[in-house]
Amino acid sequence: MKRRTLLQALPAVPLLGRTAWAADSYPNKPIRIIIGYAAGGAGDLVMRIIGPKLAARLGQPVVIENRPGAGGISASQVALSSPADGYTLVLAAGGNFGIAPVLFKSLPYDPVKDFDMVAQAASFAYVFAVNADSRFKKLQDLIDYAKANPGKLNIGTIQVGSGQYFAAELFKSMVGIKALTVPYRTSGDVIAAVRSGDADVMIETIAPLMGQIRSGAMRALATTGPDVFPGLPDVPAITKTLVPGYVVAAWNGLAARAGTPKPVINRLDREIAAILKEEDVQKAFIELGTVAQYGGPEVLRGHMMEDIERWAKVMQDIHMEKQ
Repeated sequence: MKRRTLLQALPAVPLLGRTAWAADSYPNKPIRIIIGYAAGGAGDLVMRIIGPKLAARLGQPVVIENRPGAGGISASQVALSSPADGYTLVLAAGGNFGIAPVLFKSLPYDPVKDFDMVAQAASFAYVFAVNADSRFKKLQDLIDYAKANPGKLNIGTIQVGSGQYFAAELFKSMVGIKALTVPYRTSGDVIAAVRSGDADVMIETIAPLMGQIRSGAMRALATTGPDVFPGLPDVPAITKTLVPGYVVAAWNGLAARAGTPKPVINRLDREIAAILKEEDVQKAFIELGTVAQYGGPEVLRGHMMEDIERWAKVMQDIHMEKQ
């Protein structure tokens, strides 16, 4: 019996050796990061800051590949069709991993089961912004107007089902106002609507509005993150002033196909954590209107699960049908 046990154990030795060799040799070829959004967007810009840093630390090129379409779904499909070896990563964001699972009746992937989280890279607060000549000087003015004039306030966001759209619906619910959420195709369209007076206020990620706010063309009333955004130090965070508990922050990071070797995930996680500590990276993120925020695989998965639960409830509350 002892001899049989010993013989059965022997094949495991070279297997362990192969596993160790694979982990030690990663990476030995270029890595690609699939972005489900167009070049120039916040997620794209974040990864273009991280990419060269990651390449330098890993000793292999990191190629950013934009695959816009269907709210990031197309990019997720590309990553899912690639080998689970850590050489194809995908931008995991609130849109394709947190909203898509509750917005659509069916998806060609399951973000919970089909992907391993690698690391969180950034957190994006939204901002409530109005035209410079708006009657609303602070967010309380807007709330007071909406309560005195039910249904007359127009809130502009990008398309139905976006994080911005859901942020507006959640805000209306938590402050108890009746207002019309008006979806537009792009961020530029929403900005134009606010500037022309077609929309009274807009909710958008900070990045597209930084230039407008800094030039004085638009006024920021409040941000939706847990704290004041460092790039707009004079703009209050809603949760700390008017609506305790109202925190809506977009996030992104990297994911890999489920089954990617744990040592590979650990290596990528470790390198991203180090990159996000670099002062020049943190400053570059602030200029983009975002915050460099590291979180390990479980933290990133937690954001995804929290968003899935939260937005499913919002959809139920507003009686929104799945698409």
